[in-house]
Amino acid sequence: MRALRVAWLAATLGAGATAACVDRATSPGTCPSFCPSGAIDVVDAVLGTSIARDSAFRGYVFPYHAVAMTAADVRGVVDSRAILRTSALVSGLVLNTGDTTTSPLVGADSMKLTLTITRRDTATHNLTLKLYRLPVTIDSTTTFADVESAFADTLRAVNVDALLAKPGGVDSATGDQAAIDTTSKFLKVTLKLDSRLVDTLYVPGDSGKLGIGVRVGADAPTSVAFCTRENGCGATVAWFVKVDSIKGTDTTLIHKQLAAVTLFDNYVFYPPTPPLDSTLAVGGAPSARSILRVALPRAIRDSSQIIRATLILVPAVPVQGAPSDSFVVEAHTVLADFGAKSPLFFDATRTDTTFVRVGATDTVRIEVTNLLQFWTSDSTRPEVMMLRSQGEGGHPSEIRFYPSAAAAYRPALRITYARRFPFGEP
Repeated sequence: MRALRVAWLAATLGAGATAACVDRATSPGTCPSFCPSGAIDVVDAVLGTSIARDSAFRGYVFPYHAVAMTAADVRGVVDSRAILRTSALVSGLVLNTGDTTTSPLVGADSMKLTLTITRRDTATHNLTLKLYRLPVTIDSTTTFADVESAFADTLRAVNVDALLAKPGGVDSATGDQAAIDTTSKFLKVTLKLDSRLVDTLYVPGDSGKLGIGVRVGADAPTSVAFCTRENGCGATVAWFVKVDSIKGTDTTLIHKQLAAVTLFDNYVFYPPTPPLDSTLAVGGAPSARSILRVALPRAIRDSSQIIRATLILVPAVPVQGAPSDSFVVEAHTVLADFGAKSPLFFDATRTDTTFVRVGATDTVRIEVTNLLQFWTSDSTRPEVMMLRSQGEGGHPSEIRFYPSAAAAYRPALRITYARRFPFGEP
């Protein structure tokens, strides 16, 4: 009897263990009845007619306001030359502490000109800088034709590659120097002009003001960019002047060093930038920008999540400029749509970029996901893009795209987006 009760109890406990809740790590999951049964729907679409009312404008940054000035020597394509004007020197110096009288400047013994190169074509060799004397009247209205004749006689030249190869980048015979800044990676080149050359430059009637032109050359077509005063690293001049010191009946000449700063820098080039036409121009000098107005379908803007967006642009002509002057095109959102005067967002999260190569005719694609996600997150923002070149005004290179009026090649958007998920009971 006792054995029967034990058998019955074991059977009962075994059945209870079978019905109890246990952890089954290898069993497939089950979805409760309230889980949605739908799936995420991802769509890849090309919006061929969503961009309209596009146009180009010029005159945003002039070469004399740019952070760089380009000098290029590419025959048959572009001839660009840097020009600059320095400040005047003081008429006299106080030689003794506490003295109130000044001793007049009577001449100059030598001079050093320092130029900062921010970009150069390292694929070419024997890069040469050539200096020329220009009129001290050069200004923002000066054109290539105005100063072309002044570039006939070279004042001084230096082979930059040969100078860099010397110990410490110093030529002990000429006094020239070259060094690469370890922080900015800019190349500083200092050219010394001795007394023979300085006698032709220092004109007392001009108070030591200088007009200087710079051309570049190399074994192959080349282009370099010089830093400008707008970027805080324009050309500098160090004069070693002669001062007439009168002590009683004796007259002696004392050498003093004086610094002159760049008051104006610019670059002139030929051929000039062609006028705007119906295409969408970006770059050039003065710089051009193009505005594109986008009309996103409401289903995408209001009820979808943008995963990826690409702006597709077709060049109307090959990208113009020196081969080494390839540049970056930026696509910006705007704070408000005021046409040519639309203020830009310069926040990196509201800007997308791409690199274009001079001479290329390939379709240009700019990933503009940031821009479209910004629009979908705030319905009050205007759906407007502004295209501009990075470092605009500092180079004459330019790209022109077909506008929306050219039906076969008009700008387009390729968008990958996810439709709203169908939450709710199945």
